Amino acid sequence: MTHTVKFAKNWWLLTIVGLAITLLGFWVYKNPIENYIALSILFSVVIFISGIFEIIFAITNSKIIKGWGWMLTSGIFDLIIGIILVTKEDITMAILPIIFGIWLIFRGISQVSRGILIKQAHLKNWGWPIIGGFLVIAFGFMVIYSPQFGAASIIIWTALSLILLGLLTILFSVIIKKLNTIYND
Repeated sequence: MTHTVKFAKNWWLLTIVGLAITLLGFWVYKNPIENYIALSILFSVVIFISGIFEIIFAITNSKIIKGWGWMLTSGIFDLIIGIILVTKEDITMAILPIIFGIWLIFRGISQVSRGILIKQAHLKNWGWPIIGGFLVIAFGFMVIYSPQFGAASIIIWTALSLILLGLLTILFSVIIKKLNTIYND
């Protein structure tokens, strides 16, 4: 039972990541094409910060979470991509759709693995992260392989994907918090 308390100790880090990603999604939706440059910079910073928080969460829970390596890998991936994008703004704007699509695919896989972890813990609502993860993966492929969507569609798909990914991350953090409540009673 002490493992569950440790497991839930840093649930709020994922809540912050989820909120940041969700808010970024709404911001992107409200400020489409004219903010493409700002989007590339903001996107880079959010990925970088998301990577740091996810690495901290994975490391502080490495002895407790089955499959914590996926979270650590996801955080390291975000951190590396964030560093590249923050330091290479010109490249970021040119390849943003491709980088974003790859990032979405990787994050979608991470969400699916979280759903599997929730199922293995015999908790309810494990299907939502799996379904949502596959949707995020599909959005990722759409962004990469559908140039006919054009910049406006990339912005819309970006916004929808970010909102979905953020909400799924928040859902996962709430489930972790509930574990803490269940095992402390």
